[in-house]
Formats: sequence, C-alpha cells, structure tokens
Amino acid sequence: MKKNNLFRFSLFLIVGPLFLACSNQATTTPDALGTSTMLSLGQTMAALDVTVQAHQAAQTEAARATETPLPSPTFTPPPTATPGPVVIQDDFSTDTGRWIDCGQCKIENGVMQMGPYPISNDGGGYIAICKDCGQPQDYKMGIDATFVDGYTDRGFGLLLREENGNYFDVEITTWQVYGAWAFDNEKNLWGSLLSDGWKESGSLYPSAGTNRLEVEIQSAGGTSNVHISINGQLVNTASMPAFTGRVGLVVGLHSLGVRFDNFYFEGYPLIQPGDDNLPEQSG
Repeated sequence: MKKNNLFRFSLFLIVGPLFLACSNQATTTPDALGTSTMLSLGQTMAALDVTVQAHQAAQTEAARATETPLPSPTFTPPPTATPGPVVIQDDFSTDTGRWIDCGQCKIENGVMQMGPYPISNDGGGYIAICKDCGQPQDYKMGIDATFVDGYTDRGFGLLLREENGNYFDVEITTWQVYGAWAFDNEKNLWGSLLSDGWKESGSLYPSAGTNRLEVEIQSAGGTSNVHISINGQLVNTASMPAFTGRVGLVVGLHSLGVRFDNFYFEGYPLIQPGDDNLPEQSG
C-alpha cells in the first residue's frame, strides 16, 4: 500500500505542473480560443447536416409508404391486320402463267388472243380463268376487248362467275349490242340475266373498235348485282345468285377471234382454286 501511494504522489509531482501549464495557456491565448470556437462551429454544422439527412430520409420513407404501386406490365398482342384487296393488272406484256383452262389462247405482242375456235355442235362458249383472282364474290373487273376475225354476230367479254362448267358472263358484240348471260353446262342452254336478251348501246364502238368493258359486283340478301359499264359509262345492272366462283375472260361461241388487253381486277377472294374449304354460298 505504501508503495502504491508513493507512486501516485510521484506521478502527480511530474504530470501536475504540465497540466496546469496547458490549462493556463488555453485560457489566455487568443489563438487557442479561436481554434476552440471553430471546432465547436464545425461540430455544429456536422450535427446539423446529420439532422437534415435524417429528416430527408424520413420523408422519403414516408413517401414510399404512401405512394400507389404501379401495376405489373401486361402483354397486349398486336391487332390482327385486316387483309387488303387483291389487285391485279395485266397488260399481257409477258405470259406469267396467270391464265388457265384456255384451250386456244396465246399471249404475244402485248395482247392475249382467244380463238377463233373450230366449228362445234356444242353451244357453249370458251373461257380463260384468272388463276390469281381466286374465287371472289364481290369485286371489280375490266378489260379492253377488240374483234379480230370470224363471225360478228356473237359476243365476247368478261367471265363473271364459273363453277363446274356453269357460268355467268357479260358480252359485247361488233353490232353495238351487249348482254349478260347464264350458261347451264349440263343442259347446254343459255339464259339471259337481262330482259329481252341483247341490249343496244351507243357507248359501244362498232366493228373492230376497241371497247372498255367493266363490271362491279355487289352482293346483298343472296343476290349479286352486276353493274355494267362500257367505255366509262354505266349502261345497266343485272342480277345473279350470290356465291363464289372463278372469274376471267370469255368468247361466247366458236368461229370468233378476239384480242384482249389491260385486264384489271380488284376483290377479296374467299378461297383459291383447288382449296377444299369452300365457304357457304349465300344464295
């Protein structure tokens, strides 16, 4: 015990004067007082900064707690594109293989010629099918048609609808008359879609003049209305049952040669030739 007290007393004698000297110098030296003030201000600024950061963090946390969460993203499939119309323009500059089922047709010199076909006891006509046109019900179609040679008392023009050899057509002649017809392949008989058969029209150029023949088919209530225009003038409207079928060109009887040019088609084919999924007929 005496050794410990003696050690403490000795330590006091050594350190005590130094402590008193430092204390007196800190209280009497202006520089030391200034340093103490600066440290105190720095500590205050640091404490204030900590307080501000804590306040901001509290506000951010409160905002996160009250904000409405965004809904999870969902996949929306793109809308199905509506198919556009089929548009075909053929100036017969080349043979593209578009025209089928034509027994005596040739494409050369920028035109397609049908016939003249040999004499036959069959009273039916001769057709050329537009393969690319499919089997439409409603459409627009046009052709430039010119008589070449043969008998002048028979017609030629547009094949409106064909199925299994039965068909409807619109024909013009060199005699400035036109007609709309139905051919029954089984009975080998023709029937008119217009009253009184052939109709006169001053819109037709006679003889070997080139005529522009156009039709527009519009269906409603099981009936297709055939609007017939010749050289840009609407001349008549015929009617036929509404169903789908192949379309193209026609020469109405044997011993007649015709030149066709500038074919135009615009429509919505329901099926393509050879497709077994036939739509239901509306007529």
